[in-house]
Amino acid sequence: MSTPATAKGNDSSRSRDDTTRFLCGAAHRDEEFADSAIREYLVESTRSIPRSPGVNAGAVLREAVAGRTRRKVRDGLLLLLAVLVLFAATGTLAVAWLLVAAMVAVASGSKLASLRQRRVSPHGRGPAALGAIVSAIALLFALSKLIEEFDDISNYCRRRSEVCGPTHSDAEFTFVIIGIALIFAVLLADRVIIWLLVTKSFRRNGFRTSRGERELWRNEWAIRRLGHASYAGALALYPTDEDGGPDDPDAAQVIVYHGYRPFIGSGVMFEPWSMALPLEHAGDGTGAPLPGFALPELYERITSELVKTGRSPSFSPGHRLREMRTGDRVVISSVELVDHIDDAEARIVLPDKDHAPRSAVGRSVVDRLITEPMEWMRYFRSFQVETWDRDVVVSAYLTFGLDEEMLYVEWTPCILHPIHARHREIDVLAEQSVRPFLDALVDLLRFPASLPKRFATAVGWLTPVNQAEGTFVAGRYGATTSLRELASRSQVDNYFQLTDIERYVKVLESRLLRTLGEFLEEKGISVTEFMAQAMQVTSNNVHITGPVISSNIATTGKARAGNTSGTTTRGTS
Repeated sequence: MSTPATAKGNDSSRSRDDTTRFLCGAAHRDEEFADSAIREYLVESTRSIPRSPGVNAGAVLREAVAGRTRRKVRDGLLLLLAVLVLFAATGTLAVAWLLVAAMVAVASGSKLASLRQRRVSPHGRGPAALGAIVSAIALLFALSKLIEEFDDISNYCRRRSEVCGPTHSDAEFTFVIIGIALIFAVLLADRVIIWLLVTKSFRRNGFRTSRGERELWRNEWAIRRLGHASYAGALALYPTDEDGGPDDPDAAQVIVYHGYRPFIGSGVMFEPWSMALPLEHAGDGTGAPLPGFALPELYERITSELVKTGRSPSFSPGHRLREMRTGDRVVISSVELVDHIDDAEARIVLPDKDHAPRSAVGRSVVDRLITEPMEWMRYFRSFQVETWDRDVVVSAYLTFGLDEEMLYVEWTPCILHPIHARHREIDVLAEQSVRPFLDALVDLLRFPASLPKRFATAVGWLTPVNQAEGTFVAGRYGATTSLRELASRSQVDNYFQLTDIERYVKVLESRLLRTLGEFLEEKGISVTEFMAQAMQVTSNNVHITGPVISSNIATTGKARAGNTSGTTTRGTS
């Protein structure tokens, strides 16, 4: 049974929980984040959705849908105006504007949309390719108009034998000016809306996940509710009033993952380790049988002792260990779930193949997996500490294996890094600023270079993974990332965050090992080998040395909080 830690005393140290509003802002400012969130959470009706610590998924997803809809409307209007301007403008103007757009795009640090490497699914490549083709046709049309103008000028000058230039009616010129002005108006309106959202709607004091008695600015909720009807069914699964409370003590959260990382939503692995301990009688070895123990008894002993770690306010900055949460987790590979889809065990978590796997399973399933884990479905006891106003989350997953002669211990800490700085800058933006106007002006100058991307946005679609009749695709059921992970950095922000990560991992690790040793001693089991292996885990002289396996203890995964690539192990120096 899970044992959630309970907070005591006043709430002065409670986390501000800014994560949700930062991600709501990101949904409007970062097209990639919004589309990825919708694709992961809303498009696949059968996908298992991981929890994101400190995130109200319902609020973020509604802003992501609104942001995507707003961009589609914006770029649809811009494309229509661009076509009208293209036909009315001279070839000279069209080509000159394109050259200026290319130079501005390069100078501002962005790449041309036709060359930009975007992290999109295969379903997004069609609109992008179509946008590139349409833009190429528009460019050829502008060049043909330019060549035609040069020919007309040349022929006219030869006939008149005088200096001359292109002639165009005042009506055409006026139409082009009006068209460009309307393009700028659309770009400016979009920039102003985003500015109002991030400086008013998503500020700490005014942020709300649902409409209150009054709006902070005109048509605020009309903008924030754009497109919700298109995803009404999917959004209904994510209420905005979710409380994020502790797990049900009589159930285990189910994680169905797709890919390599099993603990979706917990970030990157941080120095995991395992050990295999022989169970031998302590003392002179009289040959008496060991008293034995059951794994549920060991889990409960470990959990009760780790929860006690946060009793002292001086032991952890902000008294964060006091609020540590524990829970049961059942972790399943989506590939293997599909391979065993007709087995009785699979039907426990996937009773209906046309719906998502269950988000939780009962105590009977947990008890069985503790004693009889499967290769593709395993049990873990989780421990989670949210710190730095939920900017950093330390999670650890513990599992045991036991027979008459051996105890296997596996400990996997994970680190969820802070949200990227660009998503947090909304708190320092001034409400009154000329920046939206300047940004819109830059958008206008590089507008022709952005046409391929805008075309892809306007006509793009997000479709479910293709699944042929009678087949089952693992990607439809397993999650690959969470909302927090989509917006998180690959490293910590400062030195104190790094040392706090080390502190929490080492404190929990040390308490785990001490409690395990005491438990074995109480059962009359020799701890000689255990102490030798535990010393390697807690040694102060630890270095990341590559693929090293020392004695019966080995570690794999991401070694440092700021390292997100490679496989490392931990051994003694």
